[in-house]
Amino acid sequence: MAAGHTDAAIAAQLDLSVRTIAYTLSALMERFEVSNRFQLGLRLGAEAPQQTPIEDPAEEEPDET
Repeated sequence: MAAGHTDAAIAAQLDLSVRTIAYTLSALMERFEVSNRFQLGLRLGAEAPQQTPIEDPAEEEPDET
């Protein structure tokens, strides 16, 4: 959804029916009290826990002591 895919494209990728995708999106929009997919995306992004980037240990400078 975040990539702007249609219900049909999402359904094909997840091997679900288009009606299942439409129903799920409708239920989510009702739950989050929004009226369109754009607002739903904003709300889901705001509700998502913030993830801290995982640092690559290989990028750390070696301790030279």
